Amino acid sequence: MTTRREFTALLAAAIGSLRLPSRIIAGAGTVHSDIMVPMRDGVRLATDAYIPDGDGQWPVILERTPYGKATPSRSERTPENPKPLGRAAVADFFVWRGYVVVYQDCRGRYKSDGEFVKYLSDGNDGYDTCEWILKQPWCNGRIGTMGLSYAAHAQGALGSAGAPGVTAMFLDSGGFSNAYQGGIRQGGAFELKQATWAFNNAEESPEIQRDSVKLAALKAIDIKDWFRRLPWKRDESPVTLAKEYEDYLWALARRT
Repeated sequence: MTTRREFTALLAAAIGSLRLPSRIIAGAGTVHSDIMVPMRDGVRLATDAYIPDGDGQWPVILERTPYGKATPSRSERTPENPKPLGRAAVADFFVWRGYVVVYQDCRGRYKSDGEFVKYLSDGNDGYDTCEWILKQPWCNGRIGTMGLSYAAHAQGALGSAGAPGVTAMFLDSGGFSNAYQGGIRQGGAFELKQATWAFNNAEESPEIQRDSVKLAALKAIDIKDWFRRLPWKRDESPVTLAKEYEDYLWALARRT
């Protein structure tokens, strides 16, 4: 049985081990990439599972992210080693110690299906993902979650939804307690960082990545110039080219 304190200590050790190569121990486990996990509405989310070798059941560490399940995370670095450690290296650290590690692209991001709506789908999707994990032959029924910033918000969402099997959570710099007071609004005033986040991340949306003309046009936009022209209008904003991002941005901005 792993306590929250033990889980935190293991994660801290992984973050501090930045001199490890991208593959810590050859043959420590097997990687199953791009498993398309179905959600309750039929949308499938791209998922990677790093599983220890041999027969058995193990506790699972889950991270759900909109930033790419195979890209380095900003949380796995230190002041002495500022280059982030790759997700595979972090997974190997835990796999070698008897954990399964699961990374998943959030809905509508990178290799996952569906439409991205910031924050609002993460409760149900996180719940359904935990439910799926518990059904796998390699899971011993215990799930810990981890992640920085948005990945911390995703943890808070699945926790609020009562996701099954979750026994430990490591929320780093995220997880709303009151988004009206901080995160989306500050005492009711809309945080413009939500607009810059939408603009910067729209480039990575599957729709924009498939359309070279839209991608080039989005890259050419001067976001600073747009901030000189507030207020914006729907269909006349720096994220108009990426409709799902403009839609959720407007929904956040107009919700009181």
